[in-house]
Amino acid sequence: MSKPMNILVYCSKNPSKFERISKTLRSAIGQSSYTVYQLEETEPWTKYCCLCVIATFPNDVSHRTLTQIRQFARSGGNVLSIGGYFSSLLPLSSYQEPPGPCLDELCFEAGQDSLGQGNGRNILLIPPVTENTQTTLEKALNHFGISCNDLNAVVYTPLRVYGRSSQVLNWYFDQLKSSGCIQKEENLVFSLSDLDLPVVKGELNSNSEFLSHTGPDFPQLFIHSETVTSTQDILWNSPVLTTPLTSLGVLADVQVSGRGRGKNQWISPKGSMCYSLYFTLPSACTLSGKLPFVQYLVALSTVNAIDKLLKKNVNIRIKWPNDIYTADGVKIGGVLVNCSSQGSEISLCVGVGINVNNASPTLSLSSLSGVTGISTAALAGTITSGIAEEISQFNTHGHGQFVARFRERWLHQDKIVSVCVGSVNCTARITSIDDNGYLSVVDVNSGKVFSVQPDGNSFDMMENLIAVKSSV
Repeated sequence: MSKPMNILVYCSKNPSKFERISKTLRSAIGQSSYTVYQLEETEPWTKYCCLCVIATFPNDVSHRTLTQIRQFARSGGNVLSIGGYFSSLLPLSSYQEPPGPCLDELCFEAGQDSLGQGNGRNILLIPPVTENTQTTLEKALNHFGISCNDLNAVVYTPLRVYGRSSQVLNWYFDQLKSSGCIQKEENLVFSLSDLDLPVVKGELNSNSEFLSHTGPDFPQLFIHSETVTSTQDILWNSPVLTTPLTSLGVLADVQVSGRGRGKNQWISPKGSMCYSLYFTLPSACTLSGKLPFVQYLVALSTVNAIDKLLKKNVNIRIKWPNDIYTADGVKIGGVLVNCSSQGSEISLCVGVGINVNNASPTLSLSSLSGVTGISTAALAGTITSGIAEEISQFNTHGHGQFVARFRERWLHQDKIVSVCVGSVNCTARITSIDDNGYLSVVDVNSGKVFSVQPDGNSFDMMENLIAVKSSV
């Protein structure tokens, strides 16, 4: 699993314009190597951006964003101005408007003093993109090293359902037939968005690498597929698959539309572990009353499972709130949690993605440990059994003992960070996770304690920065 390179589009607060530009860019580059985001004012972005696309008027840009864009361009970052809106604001002493689509005529001409490391070749101006100028866009993207040839159609594969009991498998397929799946020839088919995906019975007990690492009934059944959109989407957006059960796992070899926290997107090529687990909890249990801890519980189960399966400590850590990192700060995976409540039951879907056997240059568990051919099914099964054990321990002993175990495996204990609250900045020390599952930090000068929510803030934890979006 790896995060694709970001193409950031700045068009002020104009969602419809962003959708048009995003669709145009995606039609040129495909989806497996790059993701397209709308650039937000409050988010640090330059570190992970391969191209900044500007498509708005100068008056719509804040001083902060303008400064970031200028600094990005001066440091050699690629900037594409569509329609020439920003020609007067980019760090240029002069430029030449392109009379036509010839790539050489798209380049700004300016001196080294104003352009910095890019030397003029990192900033392009093109006319508004239409059907007639699509070739110009593709030439510009190729100029920046962004491939426009990754357009092979994705072929999704059937979902094969495995279990330990033919009786349970047969019962499950009967439930699917009565819940909306359509029989087409020899297969059941269910619809996910605009896709029709076959669901077939796997050979009983044949996926032993997964089943041998899990308990007898958690999950009740297990699905494997070679290529999917997203394991999380399959479980969370397909109640026809999950409603008959209290637990169900899905493992894929490749996913093309992986999701992360917030709007983050991930590509998961072969060699990655792409796994999601659906399960339910009684609303009266201890964990149901402290749902923010679920992502921490899954992350801890993941790092422990890696040690257990590899039979060695490769020093994998947790980056708050839900990322899996090496001790020296390289991301190799992450956790995503969805939940909903209905009546006396909480439904959860947890997704885990890990670089396991990925090819170089992607850092993976294989390259870290020297162990080749690590079984993603065995890792998914070991994580699953760990989740079951952590749930049991949490419900029995509460969050106190869990937090102590969690703190042993995270990256942040006693780290000093900058906390930004409106126009006021303070220096704080990370201490723990509080009773509500929030990050607990203390101002090193005043001693005031802050509780920082996972979803109410902007983070660059590896740069020791927390920007609080609301008062604490």
